[in-house]
Amino acid sequence: MKGKNNVGKRNKWRKSMVLALALAGGLLFNTVQPTEVHAEETSQQMIDKKAKIDTEVKKLQEELKNLQQEIDEKVKVFNKVQADIKEVDANIVDTKKRIEQRSAILSDRMAAYQAQDNTVGIYLNAVLESKSFADLMDRVVAVKTLMDADQELVDQQEADKANLEKQKTTLDEKQKELQKQFQELQEKESEMEVKKAENEAKSLALKAQIATKQEEERLEAERKAAEEEAARLRALQAATPVVQATNNNNNSNDNDNSDASKSSKANNEKSVQKVVVGSGSGTASSGDAISTAKQFLGRSYVWGGSNPSTGFDCSGLIQWSYQQAGVSLPRTASQQYLATQRISASEARVGDLVFFSYGSGIAHVGIYLGNNTMIDAQNKGVVIESLDWWNQYLVGFGRI
Repeated sequence: MKGKNNVGKRNKWRKSMVLALALAGGLLFNTVQPTEVHAEETSQQMIDKKAKIDTEVKKLQEELKNLQQEIDEKVKVFNKVQADIKEVDANIVDTKKRIEQRSAILSDRMAAYQAQDNTVGIYLNAVLESKSFADLMDRVVAVKTLMDADQELVDQQEADKANLEKQKTTLDEKQKELQKQFQELQEKESEMEVKKAENEAKSLALKAQIATKQEEERLEAERKAAEEEAARLRALQAATPVVQATNNNNNSNDNDNSDASKSSKANNEKSVQKVVVGSGSGTASSGDAISTAKQFLGRSYVWGGSNPSTGFDCSGLIQWSYQQAGVSLPRTASQQYLATQRISASEARVGDLVFFSYGSGIAHVGIYLGNNTMIDAQNKGVVIESLDWWNQYLVGFGRI
């Protein structure tokens, strides 16, 4: 009887265990299954989010690409005008050479004529001294040929002189056009710097949204650095020249006595500021950098050039020259401005950098040589020039 009771208890226990396992299984199913579904949804959401972020990052890259294409097109036009100027220069040299050679011939003819009573007498004697009719005809033909040749020389001389004036006018127009494009390109570079830094910060912020915790911390640090750089470069966009050099206006008319002109001139005279630039001695490294830069005097300006094999733009010349002197500088004019210590014009000494803006960001840079001069790479190439014309765009000086 006791055995039967034990069997019944075991059966009852088994049923209870089966029921408990069934319930546990049901609970397990009910709790795990939704988690798996949730995980699947999160994964899909992450995939969608990554795709969206990749698209946004690509848009930022496309924006920079389009801006670079604009710059590239401007560079092509700039290079074309440079080539046109070289061609006009060569034509002017040839024209001047022809004029000089022809002037020598005409001078010799005039000297010969002046040795006689008159030009007609020379030709008349040549005809009267003929020994026969055939000789006379030959002499007449020869005289006419000489007279025609003289007149042709004079006509050619006048034509070349007129052509030379046209060539000089064309050259002047081309140089003005090149200067304008030079300034536009430099401002575009400044704009590109800001856009690169801004888009880099945006790109890093987007990528951080789908990064691991460790990657997120790294990306966040990089984003902050990029934002700080963008803010500094953006602030430079507001940099404006410290001087209004109104006395360099090529379009001014000194004979204009109108009331409006007098008023404008009076206002200009009030707005002009005298720039007193120092001429202190430079350091050994700045002396080495200047010596290096002078090796490239006369070298043509090359947009984006930063070494002798490619040629130089303004900041490329500065970076290369100082690099040879053991001093590391950033690549662009804006970055070089940020990397140097601000000093006043009166404190400037040989080897300091001098910065310029056309109204939107730091666009040009040169090495100050003292005595109101600098060496720089500009649209006419690597030159030593006065600051007088550049003072209208002067932003300030920087010490390395």
